[in-house]
Amino acid sequence: MGRLGVVSYHSSPLVEPGSGDSGGMTIYVRELAEAMARHGVRTDIFTRATGDQSRITELSPLVRAITIDAGPASLSKSELPAYIGEFSAGIADLTEGEGIHYDAIHSHYWQSGLAAKALVERWNVPFVHSHHTLARVKNSHLASGDVPEPQERIDGEKEVIRSADVLVASTDDEWDHLACLYGASHDRLKTIHPGVDHSLFAPAERAAARAQLGLRDEVVVLYVGRIQRLKGIELAVRAVEQLVGAVERDVVFMIVGGASGSGGDGEVRRLNELVTELDLESNVRFMGPQRHGRLPAFYNASDALVVCSHSESFGLAALEAQACGTPVVGTPVGGLSYVVRDGESGFLVDTRDPAVFASRLKTLLGDEQLIQDFRVSAVRSAQAFSWERSAAEFIELFNCLMTERAPHLCTC
Repeated sequence: MGRLGVVSYHSSPLVEPGSGDSGGMTIYVRELAEAMARHGVRTDIFTRATGDQSRITELSPLVRAITIDAGPASLSKSELPAYIGEFSAGIADLTEGEGIHYDAIHSHYWQSGLAAKALVERWNVPFVHSHHTLARVKNSHLASGDVPEPQERIDGEKEVIRSADVLVASTDDEWDHLACLYGASHDRLKTIHPGVDHSLFAPAERAAARAQLGLRDEVVVLYVGRIQRLKGIELAVRAVEQLVGAVERDVVFMIVGGASGSGGDGEVRRLNELVTELDLESNVRFMGPQRHGRLPAFYNASDALVVCSHSESFGLAALEAQACGTPVVGTPVGGLSYVVRDGESGFLVDTRDPAVFASRLKTLLGDEQLIQDFRVSAVRSAQAFSWERSAAEFIELFNCLMTERAPHLCTC
C-alpha cells in the first residue's frame, strides 16, 4: 500500500470539528490518515473548496488535504448532490494531470461515495466506503420536530452499497443495519472500530484543567459535539435542572459545539429559550466550537460527559472523554455500548426521562469512591481503541483487496 485517495466531499479536514458539517467524521478522516502515514502510507484527502483555502495543504508528513472547486463556495447540504459530478471530474483532472496513481479509494458518507464511484470506474482500483451515519437509521430514531432524511439520500446510499468492494462499519450494530436495512451482502461488510489519540486524550490534573477554564469546585457536566435536534441536548438540560439543588455544590453544564445543519441555528435558539424558561442561565454555558487540541482540558475538568443522542454512528466524544478518565452518562446508541461499560465506567440510560438521567448523575457525583473507580475503568476501557490499531486493520484490508480483488477473501 503506497498511496491512498480519500474522498470527503462535504466535510473538510481543514475545518475544526464541532460546528457546521464538521464533527466526528472529520476527526475520523484526519486521525486515520495520520495514523496510516506512520505506517508509511501516503494519503491525499479530497474535499470541496468552500473558501480561500490553499489548493493543497500538508496536514502532516505524507498527508495532504486537496480542495476541489465544485459549485459555489457556500452551499446548503441539500444543494451539494448537484455538484458531485463536477467534484469527481475535478479530482480526475488534477490527479491525472499530475500523473498521480492511487492504490485504492476510501470514501466517507454517501455523497463522497457517489463521487468515489465515478473515480473507481475510471481508475479500476479497490473501493472501500464508510457511511458513518445511515438515513434509514436516523429516520427511525427522529427527535420530535426533526426533519427526516430525504429519499435522495437513501437512494444514494443504496447506490454506494451496490458499488463499493467493501463497506466498513464502525460497530457490529452498523454492520447489522447495512445488512438488514439495506440488504448489503455479508461478505462485503467489515467492522473496524475508530480509535482515539492517547497522546492527546489522557488523564491530567483536574484542578489545573479547571483553572484553565475558569472553574473552581463546581459540579461540571459536559456535552461535546454539534448542536442539532438529533443530539438530544434538551434531555441533558432538563436533567441538569433536576441536579441543581439536589447536590451540595453549584452545577455548571458546559455545551461545547456549534450549530449544525439546516436546523442548527433554530436548535441553538430553542435551547437558549429552554435555559431561560428553566431559570438555568447561571448554570448552562454555551462555549461554542473549540479546537480539537483544546478538548482534553474540558474533559479533564468535568465530572461527567453526557451523550443524549437519538442515534450515533459511534460517539467519538465518549471515547475521548473516557481516555481522559471522565465517566459518561448516555443513551445506549451507536458505539456507546462498545465504549462505555455500564455500571463500571459510566451509565447507559435506556429511557429519555430527565429524572432518570439526573438520578444516574447524582449517584455518580454523590460517591467519591465510585467516581474514582469509574475514572480508572474509563481509562482502561478506552485503551482498547487506538488509531494505530484502526490504521493497521485498514492497511491489511487494502493490501488484501489489491492482491485478491475478491472482497469475500478480505472481510473474514
